[in-house]
Amino acid sequence: MGVPFDHYISRAHMRQWATNNRVSMLRRGGNTSKVIDIGKAVAAERGLNDPNLEASYGKVESAFSRALPRLLDFSIAPTNANLLAVREYAVLMHDRYPALRGSATDEHGAHGGNYMMVPNPANWGHESSSLMAHLATVMDRERLKATRRQLLPHFAQLLPPVTQVFRAGPMLLGDAGIHAITLHSDAETERTYVAMPLSSDAFIVFGKQPAGDDEVIQIGRFLLLKVAMESTVVIDTQEAAVINDFVMDMWGHQREPGGAGLPKAVRVFNRIEDISDYRAARGQSSN
Repeated sequence: MGVPFDHYISRAHMRQWATNNRVSMLRRGGNTSKVIDIGKAVAAERGLNDPNLEASYGKVESAFSRALPRLLDFSIAPTNANLLAVREYAVLMHDRYPALRGSATDEHGAHGGNYMMVPNPANWGHESSSLMAHLATVMDRERLKATRRQLLPHFAQLLPPVTQVFRAGPMLLGDAGIHAITLHSDAETERTYVAMPLSSDAFIVFGKQPAGDDEVIQIGRFLLLKVAMESTVVIDTQEAAVINDFVMDMWGHQREPGGAGLPKAVRVFNRIEDISDYRAARGQSSN
């Protein structure tokens, strides 16, 4: 049996791509996108989820739903409650990766997965040998989720502190919906941002410092690419322009999602020669 994947995207998030409550969805392995009603098909898993815990997750999603209009309205500033809601939802999206959350078919999660990773981009893509990192491979799935739900407000504070929303598009939504993107203007300088699509023409960025105009363009482009590469299901507007022109062609060559379900930071260099300089400075092979 292959590694199972959960397909999780909240209804509140998905509606930002909708026309008349409908969006286009494409699953890996499918040949065509399908127009779906948002209320009918969101999650793949059934029967393994604790109702009280799912209700608790639902409160996070509801707070995000209430915050979204203000986050997307550039004429008014979001409140602290709005910002906390989107940060907690971003962590929830991170936790819903198969490798962190568990699987839809195995109560102990997928083999080798369930790393106890906080949403710190410095940790993404790095395996840990600590007992805590591997606890979830033997821990009951629902107990793991309950533990991470209790820690979610704390983890939300560990995201980079500066929060910005940008209009840019088109954006794609996927079950791999939040990504760390490290930009290298030269071999010595790096600036890491965590980015998540908010709507078909907007995305949110968490950083240690405000993103510059040229960085925003790069972040938007690579966020679209990363969502497509690492998702098992993607959501587009009903016209499905991004799916039909970009994702289907990519998935025709890439049958499985990149990263095996683990969030990984992508490094973006402005100059090719800076890559070897960066590796040399850290004692890494250039191969």
